[in-house]
Amino acid sequence: MSNRGKVLRDPSNGPGLLIVEGQQHTFSLEGTWKSLTLPKPGLDVDVEFNQDGAVSSVVAVSESQLAKEQAERTLNAAKEKGSALAASAVAKFGMPTLAATGVLVLGWFFLNALSYDAGFVGKLNFTFWRVLGFLNSPGGLEGLAGLRDGGSAGIYGLLALFALAGPFVSAFWKDKRAMLGGALPLVFMILVAILVRSAISSSTRGLPSEIADAAAAELTKGISLGMGAYLSILAGFYLGFTGVKRFLAARAAGD
Repeated sequence: MSNRGKVLRDPSNGPGLLIVEGQQHTFSLEGTWKSLTLPKPGLDVDVEFNQDGAVSSVVAVSESQLAKEQAERTLNAAKEKGSALAASAVAKFGMPTLAATGVLVLGWFFLNALSYDAGFVGKLNFTFWRVLGFLNSPGGLEGLAGLRDGGSAGIYGLLALFALAGPFVSAFWKDKRAMLGGALPLVFMILVAILVRSAISSSTRGLPSEIADAAAAELTKGISLGMGAYLSILAGFYLGFTGVKRFLAARAAGD
């Protein structure tokens, strides 16, 4: 079995010197050195010993091997730190809350929350975050009808991030009302639904009432909810119910 060491003195003028696990050992170039790379001070080496404890083989460690080992150590350290942080988060917030929030993140940022049937162009899919971009854009949902990108989520994006943080507020703010933060994601989604409906009505403003109603109905007919919306609603209901339940229990205990 080889041991990792380092060359302290090359054997060009007498015996070479290694240090392995804090112990110094001499070695010679002939019969012991097994690499094409010549030994030099500071070089990392793999060292093998015979039964008498003398150095029997010395092999230089390549730069690529050292880089690979350093990467593995960094990855292992990151994994250990990540595991510790995950365990701390579970202990502080609870796995159900973390899981439900994870579902919200998945539903808001990655899964299709809304689909729009654009006729001959086909069905277009949008994440919840992109819908916020349409609401924040000057053209509102008219951009959706015109197949344009919604752009930045702006203030709605900030509100979305604030809502996502709601279920965790009680861990830092000890007031009983902080437990109601769990309802913020659901409240925000309801607010967005109201704004979307309002934007649809606003997009037909200026038209005769009958034509406006028909245009709004046609636009609404082309819009359907996706898996992201349904998962987000379920997660929002769970977090809201849990937050309100905890708040009522804490208030009852305080009384």
